Amino acid sequence: MIYVASPYSHEDGKIREERYEKVTKYVADLVSKGHVAISPITYGHSLLKYKKMPTDFKFWENFCLDLLSKSDIMYVYKMDGWINSKGIQMEIKYAEENNIPIVYIVEQ
Repeated sequence: MIYVASPYSHEDGKIREERYEKVTKYVADLVSKGHVAISPITYGHSLLKYKKMPTDFKFWENFCLDLLSKSDIMYVYKMDGWINSKGIQMEIKYAEENNIPIVYIVEQ
C-alpha cells in the first residue's frame, strides 16, 4: 500500500480545499493505474463534511501514523507548503525510523 503524504493544515479554508483537490486527483490517478494508495487528506477531508473536527495534524496524528505503519511505501507529494508541514516532517521521521521507503513526488 502506498501512503501519500501531503500538506493540508492552513488557516485559509480555500487553501485546505485546494490541497485536498490536488492530492485526491493524484491518488485517483494512482488507483486508476492499479495501485493501492491511501491519502489521509482525501479520507479525512471527506469526513469533515459530515462531522465537525479539527483540521490540524495534532488531532489527526494517530490516524495518520497508524495508516502509515500499515503501508509498504510513503510518497511525499511535494505540493506548495510541503516543506513547512509539521505533519509531513513527522511522517518522514516515522517512516525513516520504521524502515518505510520514501519517494518524493514533484507536484503534477
